[in-house]
Formats: sequence, structure tokens, C-alpha cells
Amino acid sequence: MQQNTSHPFHPSAGTAPVLSARDLTRSFGSTTALDRLGLDIQVGESLAIMGPSGSGKSTLLHTLAGIERPDAGSVLFRDPSASTGPVEIAALGESARSRLRRGSFGFVFQAGLLIPELTAIENVAMALMINGVSRAAALPRAAEWLRALGLAGMEERRIGQLSGGQAQRVAIARAQVTGATVTFADEPTGALDSATSSEVLDILIDATVGRGNTLVMVTHDPQVAARCHRVIHLLDGRIQHDAGVPTPGAEARS
Repeated sequence: MQQNTSHPFHPSAGTAPVLSARDLTRSFGSTTALDRLGLDIQVGESLAIMGPSGSGKSTLLHTLAGIERPDAGSVLFRDPSASTGPVEIAALGESARSRLRRGSFGFVFQAGLLIPELTAIENVAMALMINGVSRAAALPRAAEWLRALGLAGMEERRIGQLSGGQAQRVAIARAQVTGATVTFADEPTGALDSATSSEVLDILIDATVGRGNTLVMVTHDPQVAARCHRVIHLLDGRIQHDAGVPTPGAEARS
């Protein structure tokens, strides 16, 4: 599989991963979604997670992001912009995990999950305002990101007045406006036609790894995955194949 070359990735020797998962286990009833899975993700890396339905892709994404807690195992997050040590995400309380998701992590989903009653600029500014930034300060920063993503002049449009690709640009702007270190994307181009998908993917990659940050993306599309530095394939909650830039310590636990 051809890997993305628009933003070359060269992991620095001795640099600690931004996310380190060890022995992740998660079950839903009799179904095992994650089976002692281990994975390291480096700063500035773009990682695609692939696999058939039910293989554990979304569960892995949600566990890495602190949306779900594993039944066993750990996820360490090391913020490269902070002087503090690594944080064990699953050990945090709900409010602390929520703060982490609001500040250090960004999210882009297939349906965007934007608020239809708000305008484009209000949707982006909301990510800042829930972190305590005043509306007066949040709106200019939101407008700056919308302009950067090609939406100048559309700031006051509601989501229903935008095309699917434009709405996903708003979602990307919302994910980045807080200065997210890691962006998690779940099928971000799944609802788009091929031309728009390619355009949105360009923007997503430029807005994340193009700025030295990390992108972790679930996708079923091999062409989308091929744009990432690295692709892992899951089956029954384990990593079956890891293609791309090798990451020390990344392995499937058996």
C-alpha cells in the first residue's frame, strides 16, 4: 500500500510516544472488542485503523481518546506541549477526562455532529467557550480557522446551508481551534463523494500532521488509509498487521 508522502514522518530517536496503549481489553457481554492490544503512536504521526465490522476499530479509537474505559490495560498520554509527565487516561475521573478531551484532543466524526441551530462560526467558537474562553475572544479565533479552511464568507451560515464537504471543514475547524495535540477521526469522509472526500482529507491532514500534531483515524477506505503514514489492521480486537513507519513497542499481545 502506498503511504502518504505529502507530510513525511521521521520519528525522533528517544522521543516518547504521544499515546501508549498496553494490554487493552474491552468486552461487551460475550463479545471481545479489544483483546490485550498494545500500540504506540508518535507525535506528528498519522495512523489509520482498519478492519471488518466488529473488529474493534471504534472501540480502540474511543478508548485511546478516553471516551470509553477499558476493562483492563492502560493508555498513557504524553502532552508534548506540557512539562508534566504522562497521564494514565483510564485512571482519571469523568470530569478530568472530559477536560482532557475538550483541550488536548480534537474529534471529527462521519456525520460531523455539529449543532444545526448554530452558525458555522458559532459551532467552532463553542469548542473554546466550553473551555472558559469568552464569546468575544472565541469568535475571532473561530473565524481565523474557518478562513484557513476555505470558508471565508460562510461564517454566518447554518449547517443546513452548507454542503457535506463544507460542514466537515467546520467540524475540522472545531476540532483544531483549541490547539488539540491529537485529533481522532471516525470515518471522516465516509458520507462524502470521492472528489469531496479527497479534498476534505487533504484539509484534515494539513490541519493536523501538517502542523506537527497527531491524527488517529478509523476508515474502511483503503485510499483514505493510504494517505496516512501508518496503517494497522484489526481482527477480533487484535492487531493483525501494522504497515508503515515502525513504532517501538507497538505489538499485538497474544
